[in-house]
Amino acid sequence: MSKRAIGSGKWQKLRVQILDRDGWVCVVCNRPAHTVDHIIPRVKGGDMWSPDNLQSMCKSCNSAKGGRFFNSTATPPVFFKPSLSKTVQVIPDSPFNKPDTLNFDEE
Repeated sequence: MSKRAIGSGKWQKLRVQILDRDGWVCVVCNRPAHTVDHIIPRVKGGDMWSPDNLQSMCKSCNSAKGGRFFNSTATPPVFFKPSLSKTVQVIPDSPFNKPDTLNFDEE
């Protein structure tokens, strides 16, 4: 967030609204919160001004989160690694594999 946006009255008003909504409590550790975190980080395309993308966090949890998704209940669904058998039916032989036997006596 730019320094200009952080200092704006619009941001300060929204920040207090989010902290009030969440009871001034960190959504991660339930300690007192004084910062507002973007659930979907702005660097990942999250909306800066949407209340649905904002949550109260303590400074410690906010620093630990960084630019990652942290609160699984408020973020988009987590996509687990699919099992190989469901995604790949047949694995073709590589043309780069060496043959099992080499027979130089045949001519």
